Amino acid sequence: MKLKQIAQLLEAELVGNPELEVYGISSVEKPKEGTLVFCEEGKNLELFKEKGVVLVVSEKIDFPDYLIVKNIRLSMARVLSLLYPEKHPAGISEKAHIEEGVKIGKDVYVGPFAYIGKGAVLEDGVKVYPFSYVGEGVRIGRNSVLFSGVHVYPNCVIGEGVRIHSGSVIGADGFGYYVGPEGIFKLNHIGRVVIEDFVEVGANTCIDRALLDETRIGKNTKVDNLVQVGHNCLVGEGNILVSQVGLSGSVKTGKHVILAGQVGVADHVVIGDGAVVSAKAGVSKSLEGGRVYGGAIPAMEWNKWKRLYAYLLRLPELFKEKRHESKDST
Repeated sequence: MKLKQIAQLLEAELVGNPELEVYGISSVEKPKEGTLVFCEEGKNLELFKEKGVVLVVSEKIDFPDYLIVKNIRLSMARVLSLLYPEKHPAGISEKAHIEEGVKIGKDVYVGPFAYIGKGAVLEDGVKVYPFSYVGEGVRIGRNSVLFSGVHVYPNCVIGEGVRIHSGSVIGADGFGYYVGPEGIFKLNHIGRVVIEDFVEVGANTCIDRALLDETRIGKNTKVDNLVQVGHNCLVGEGNILVSQVGLSGSVKTGKHVILAGQVGVADHVVIGDGAVVSAKAGVSKSLEGGRVYGGAIPAMEWNKWKRLYAYLLRLPELFKEKRHESKDST
């Protein structure tokens, strides 16, 4: 593709040869001739000149061929989609098992050893890769993709343009029991999971079905690998849940909430719009929106931590001594 075509797509200012052919994208660390390199810092320009690349930058620089854009990261996303479009197969494999009453739209792919339950609906462009399970009554919206080994339990709803990666489980029972002197009795979860449009769910993530109503993941939310969303959670639009986040039952988040890696949230907590919780923090009570929260101790040299921990253990004793000193002085 010619450089001028890419500049037009990105609404970029072009400096250099508009007829230059561009064959792909390469990294700052390993630049390759004839490719775009998205460069957030204008350093090592002489090295890039030797490699014969086209730079994408945010300001004018001394370089033969480059594009100036407003947002480098967004521009990269657009070019990646243009030059490296995701390709999926089509057609129903003879080795797939499809029950009665399934409705299948146009350009649908169901791979070998996939199972589609009774009364399920696969709208146009849906892709179900090998060894995936789609339960009875499930509805999957247009152009959604279930990669290999995804399991969607009965009666769940998946919206349009959703991507669910390998090993994820949608709609397993929530962790709910009656515990009393009579013993431990399972609460049979009869609700469902609803995943709204353009959500992405990472590999080996679990989203549990509700006890009675629904667990819901809002539109455009992105869920990383190895995330646990408990029963009855209502996750808002445009959230980002990073790897190993755990939401207990009935958590509710607003719009554009970010939970960094290994954040744990207690049951029935409400987190407001735009809140950010830093990695490893534990959230035990509701949080107002628009603020950044955290509380984990960052990694430090081990011997230093042991000394600090020894002082922490002595804090009650020190406070007690301080109170006695205050009384004696009066």
